[in-house]
Amino acid sequence: MKKIFVSFLGVVAALLLTGCNMDLPLTHNTDGDKPMENVQDVVSALNGAMQQFGGYRFMGRNYVATGDFCGDISKANAGTGHFLHMNGWTFDENTGDLEEMWTAGYVIISACTRGIEGANHIMPTLTTDADKQILTNCLQQFYGLKAATYFYLSNLFCKAYSAEHAPGLGLILIKDELVKPEVKVERTSLEDTYKYILELIAKAYTYDNKEVSPFFINPINLKAIEAKVLLYMRDYAGAAAAADVVLTSKTYKDVKVGESDYLSMWNTVAAVPEDVFTIVKSDNDNLSANALNTLYGSYKGIVDLTFVQPFFKEGDYRAKLFDAKSSRTLKYEGTPTAKAVSNIHVIRLSEVYLIKAEAAAQLGNVADAQAALLYTAKRNPAITAVADLPSTKEDLLKFIAEERIRELFTEGNRYFDLRRTEATATIAGKANFKPYNAVFPIPASEINAGFMTQQNDDWASNLPK
Repeated sequence: MKKIFVSFLGVVAALLLTGCNMDLPLTHNTDGDKPMENVQDVVSALNGAMQQFGGYRFMGRNYVATGDFCGDISKANAGTGHFLHMNGWTFDENTGDLEEMWTAGYVIISACTRGIEGANHIMPTLTTDADKQILTNCLQQFYGLKAATYFYLSNLFCKAYSAEHAPGLGLILIKDELVKPEVKVERTSLEDTYKYILELIAKAYTYDNKEVSPFFINPINLKAIEAKVLLYMRDYAGAAAAADVVLTSKTYKDVKVGESDYLSMWNTVAAVPEDVFTIVKSDNDNLSANALNTLYGSYKGIVDLTFVQPFFKEGDYRAKLFDAKSSRTLKYEGTPTAKAVSNIHVIRLSEVYLIKAEAAAQLGNVADAQAALLYTAKRNPAITAVADLPSTKEDLLKFIAEERIRELFTEGNRYFDLRRTEATATIAGKANFKPYNAVFPIPASEINAGFMTQQNDDWASNLPK
């Protein structure tokens, strides 16, 4: 596999020579050809992996933008051209946004693999409990981050998980060792890819991670990641149980977010009560052209209000997060002192409640679904109690799908929701398109290298028609 044949440092160096900005400073990385020697080496490797995960090539822009611009939420601007190929479904094997996500995903996976190896190598040499705890914290985070990266990468380059698609092509699994140069590799099945994601999460739980910040993998948001993975696998009982762990935890069980706090959370880089797993930015980050904010700002991406606006009832304060005149999303307006800077809410508390609601509804547990759904639904002032919510499984699932639009628009979920639920939408101007079978092509640079040649051969035949 081209992108992981060379040493890990070589991959990072290659990335530094592409694009107009690199989110990851080299000071947050370690020499990929040199064994890790101390605790600080492992901590630096974890910081580097996290910054790659939150960089614009992956979750800091491209993945989130794909979820909305390839769905029916957002529209790119033909004048600026940014993300236009993705929005118009005119991408191909040479589209830069896809290559960036493929490469970044495997850089993160390789960094985590190497970090795990380094931590396990150093652990027996440590003499203090404090140092051992630091490495234990790092190990859970490496395993959790690796699992999350495989999950998001699979949403891009594999078909939606289902019994029908499970035997099909998944991803290349890098387990205990990095891939050696010039070694041919093959993609495993989608089923085995998801099994490995769950194995990574299970392994992460074996480490006593003391981290509590939502800006890093911690024991609670790891459960939120698991809940989302299981929802995508259609394991509704598992998804509901994992979501329950989050919702009943000491951190989140009493969280109540009113209108003022809800609207203000989008223009701060401080932690807020809704944060479960969040990519934190800083006011002095030089995100410039590569920010998700810029894609919706000076590059003039907009919310398709002809689609989105009808879902909001009068008084629903979430509608205040788009500008009805300019069609801008106000979720990425930046902070008062840095307009290109916004935290990326990978998983918010609202989404965990919606996962619980959907999973419960799918299981026919109407009361549980209503109770979970009320957390977000009451942002419409006409809804004050579960009696105001639908009372049948079918009506609840329809309401939840619409609630996910209201609550999560421009947060990167819509296209992936359409795929996993086998729903239809008007996409790229084509009505009643069902993206269930849609999948992005593996970048040509990977296939042409000759070490991994398994393309998604039917990607072009499953475009909107």
